[in-house]
Amino acid sequence: MRLLISASLVCLMAWSGIGHTNPAAKEQPFITEAEGSACMGDDKSRKQTEEVARNEARRRAAEQAATQVRSQSRVSIGTLEEDVIKIIATGKVRVIEVLNSKWDKDGCYSYRIRAEVTPARPSEMAGGALSEEDRLWAAIEDAPDLIEVDGFLARFPLNPNQTKARALQSELEAGYPRIAGTYLVYRDTTLSLRPAAKAMVISDVAQGELVVVFKAHDARWAIIKRDVGQLYTPFADLRPITDEEAAAWQRCIKNCKDVRAWQEFLQTYPRSHLTRLAKDRLTHMGNRLTHEEGMSSRDSEEIALWNRCLKTRDLQCAREYRRRYPNGKFEKESWQIR
Repeated sequence: MRLLISASLVCLMAWSGIGHTNPAAKEQPFITEAEGSACMGDDKSRKQTEEVARNEARRRAAEQAATQVRSQSRVSIGTLEEDVIKIIATGKVRVIEVLNSKWDKDGCYSYRIRAEVTPARPSEMAGGALSEEDRLWAAIEDAPDLIEVDGFLARFPLNPNQTKARALQSELEAGYPRIAGTYLVYRDTTLSLRPAAKAMVISDVAQGELVVVFKAHDARWAIIKRDVGQLYTPFADLRPITDEEAAAWQRCIKNCKDVRAWQEFLQTYPRSHLTRLAKDRLTHMGNRLTHEEGMSSRDSEEIALWNRCLKTRDLQCAREYRRRYPNGKFEKESWQIR
C-alpha cells in the first residue's frame, strides 16, 4: 500500500510540474466554457458592471479547469492534491471566443466565453517571487490590450514571451478600425506610390510622428495625401488617436520644456497611444534636471561664462574664459572667437 502511494505521489508531482523528475514538462492548457453576470446599481456603472461580469467569467473558467483536474485524478493525497488544484485555479485565462455578450431589460449583463486556462507555475502563485516583467505579461494575457502590448515590447524587447507578445500584437492590430483620421506612427514607416511592399518609396516617416490618413485603401493600406498626390503606408505601422489627443500633443511639443504640460497630458489621456511617449519625455526631462542639479557651482559658472561669450562673440570674453578655465570644457572652441 505504501509503495502504491509513493508511486502515485511521484506521478502526480511529475504531471503537475511540482517535482523535478521531468524538467521538460510544460503547463497543459484546458479549454472550457464559462459565464459571468452582473447587474447595474447605485454602486456600479454600465462599464463597471461589464467588467465585473467578465472577471467572473474568467474566474469560473479557472475554477472549472481545476474541477476537471480533480475529477480526472483518482489519487487523493491531501495537501499534494490541493496544491495541484491551486496551481490550476490560479492559472492564466485567455479568452478564445466570446460566445455571448448582452444586456437584458432589467439592467443585467451576461458574458459567456470559451477560454484556455493554462496552469500557473508554482512561482506564479500567491507568495511567489514574480518579476515585474512576468506580472505585466500575466496581466496582458488576462486582458489583452494593444496599448499595454506596445508598452511591454518597448520595455522588454528581449523577454522570453516576445514571440507570443508579437503574435498578440498582430492580432490586436487587426482589430482596430481602418478609417480616416489622425494616427501616431508606432514604428518607422514609408510612404509608397502603390499599395505594395516593393513599391517605390517616396519618403520615410519616423516613429513618434503624427500623420493624417485621408482614407483606407483596404484593411492593410492607409492613404495619405502629399504634394505629389496620394501615397500609401501600412496600417500596422500606425496607431489611432483622436483629434483632441493630437491637438493636446502638439501643444506639449510647442511647450516642450514645460513639465506641467506633459503631466496634464498624462492626466487627461491616460489611455492614449501617446501616453508612453509622454512618459518618456518626462523621464528624460527629469534625468536632465537631476544632472543639472548635480553639477558643481564651478561647472555652472563656467557654462554661464561660456554662454555669454558665445552670445556676444567678444574676444575679451574668450580670453577671460581661458584665463579662468585653462583646461575648461570649451577651451578649444574659445579660440574660434576672434
